[in-house]
Amino acid sequence: MSAYTTPAGNYPPPHGPPHPPHPGISLSAHSSGGAQNDPLGAHHGLHVAQPYQYDPQPSQQSPYNNGSNPATSSNPDVDNIQYQPAQYPGPPVPAPATSAGDVQKANRLRKACDSCSVRKVKCDESGPPCRACVALDIPCTFERPSRRRGPPNRHAEAMKKRKLESSTETSPTSPNNVAATLASLSHAVLNAESICPLSVLELLVDDFFTYIHPLAPFPHEPSFRAAFSSREDLKNPSFLALLASMVGALVASFPRRPRLHLKAQHREHLFPSSMSLVERCHRVAVEARGAGYLDKELSIYDAVTSYFLGLAGAYTFQYRQCRLYLGEALNIARSTGALNIRDTGPSVASQPVSFGEGGGFGTQALSVDYIQQEISRRVFWIILIGIRSLEQLGASAPEVVIPPPTRSEPYPPPPLEVDDEYIYVNHIDPQPAGLVSKLAGFNLGIRIYGSLTPMLTMEMSYSIDGLFDWDRQKKVFENCLRDVKHVLDDIPRELLLTPGSEPGQFKAQDQPIFSPMADYPGLRSNGHEMGSWPQENPEVRRRLQYEIQKANIYVSHLCTRSYIVEKYWNIQETYEGSGHRADSLSSPGLIDPGFDGTLSGSQITINVADEREIIVKDLLRVLSSISQVNMEPNGYSLINKIRQIASTLLDSPQNRKGPLALKSEEYLAQFLDVLMKLERASPSLQNESGEMRDVDEEELRNWADLREYQLRFINSGGFLNGG
Repeated sequence: MSAYTTPAGNYPPPHGPPHPPHPGISLSAHSSGGAQNDPLGAHHGLHVAQPYQYDPQPSQQSPYNNGSNPATSSNPDVDNIQYQPAQYPGPPVPAPATSAGDVQKANRLRKACDSCSVRKVKCDESGPPCRACVALDIPCTFERPSRRRGPPNRHAEAMKKRKLESSTETSPTSPNNVAATLASLSHAVLNAESICPLSVLELLVDDFFTYIHPLAPFPHEPSFRAAFSSREDLKNPSFLALLASMVGALVASFPRRPRLHLKAQHREHLFPSSMSLVERCHRVAVEARGAGYLDKELSIYDAVTSYFLGLAGAYTFQYRQCRLYLGEALNIARSTGALNIRDTGPSVASQPVSFGEGGGFGTQALSVDYIQQEISRRVFWIILIGIRSLEQLGASAPEVVIPPPTRSEPYPPPPLEVDDEYIYVNHIDPQPAGLVSKLAGFNLGIRIYGSLTPMLTMEMSYSIDGLFDWDRQKKVFENCLRDVKHVLDDIPRELLLTPGSEPGQFKAQDQPIFSPMADYPGLRSNGHEMGSWPQENPEVRRRLQYEIQKANIYVSHLCTRSYIVEKYWNIQETYEGSGHRADSLSSPGLIDPGFDGTLSGSQITINVADEREIIVKDLLRVLSSISQVNMEPNGYSLINKIRQIASTLLDSPQNRKGPLALKSEEYLAQFLDVLMKLERASPSLQNESGEMRDVDEEELRNWADLREYQLRFINSGGFLNGG
């Protein structure tokens, strides 16, 4: 059963027999009649958006048809024309004598062929082909629409429109040339090929689950792949919107891969820039949802769609759009009941679980859809991480408010560290021993940003950057800093920058796991070496995903530590400016009653002055340890975080800087230059003679250029003005 909730229907299990039917997105098994008896959008009551409906005129032949489905024609004249060869099988047969009027009617054709009609000459009855077309050696066709004289019949047009809207036919097959699809999109029924050619789309879906899914682990991969293979997009607009949003997020965050696929298939002309493909995905997602989609029954996958639309907005400097979609995703997740916590009794696979209700969930107390449960938890936590990341960058998100947890309204538990292939509708198998789940890295990110909760609680209770009790505030900052540093104490070996090193300590690797040349072999031969790409090997693919998670974990860890230190210094400056003087940088030994009772009881003090030196050192090591290629899939997020750290260190007053920080300014300036290049380029590649070849990198820079959007963002005031 699918993980994609619709009002009714089932689809084949994603893993075969082990997965029971799921009340989600219906596939071909949704009805016994197949896709032809299933109205498009019947699952969510979403009708096909008016701008994308086919024109009933036969001249606007569906670009998806390829001439294989003539029954879809809505023009009666065309229907007769298509069967006209049967009415005129050969030369006229002598008939009994009739009146002159009857002979005149017999010699008059109902409609001339296209060529004779254009040339305005009489067309005979000997065809098709007619004598004129035979003499000219041209095709004799009957494809021109016949138009009724006089004004249009509004009653007839209204009937045709109603018939088209209620048609049970699914959208036709795709065209070989997607340019025809894009040119006639305003008259076509939406499907997956409205985004890009299916051959490219399949590769982009694979790339999404390789490069983006480790950081945003939804949708449920086996269920989604089963639905995609069964062309769920032909009959479920909600699924099509989800697919378009996923591709848009991939292209916005990692344009190298889409560019490579288009170039390999000689279709780079279809999208002159990465933004043209991102905007195409956004349009398809919005049109597939249709007007009033929030009034329909919603599922957690509608929240996933909104999240990816917001993520694409963040990566293209459209932060207002990002915040609005994130707020919508959070509200949808809440409205479906997916975040409600209830006691489900015994645990599954010896791990605690909880579930929500409504929005496709069972109403029985013990009826738990574990796929929906895990996806709901992942959605909530990634939205929380996104909000706190924006706050660290100095951006406010009033549209998305998640207050600190309380006893009456706690946060949902973190997702189980079990990969998607072991999560089923009615049970969860344990993660195989010795295999680190991709959710382990995701949960480390939750713990990193969760360490800020006491500080955020203090700010909400009093004020942001306000001084009310320096001793108490110092205690909060130091406990938060200690907690975030301890997150890496139990990090899995697979997620350490260098296996065997001490937690939190980084060492440059002798040889990167995936060199640029190994990652992109087809880049130099126009895609002819596509077969050697790493994700074809599951083990290599998993290692690549670990590398992507490493970059996100360590950079987020550094950014959070730097954020706490800057908060500490700002409050201390306010305290000293008010006429007081801090005796020391360590917190008092006693924990004050009340609010301080929520803090850790550890008496280990942290010298915050030395913490800046440690951050400088770790930043240098992280940037030298992580391959740029592995940073690209989450490039914009990492760029903003590292810039925030580096610019803070460079702009700090001299009294905050130690010897190492002063020594490292030159190196940090160089790192900023590296990050500028990282925005859309990887390290230059070499050809066989050792000469640098930057042609493809320059093409990628131009194709993925966002300077127009960056300038628009800066001119609007940036983060300080809401983006």
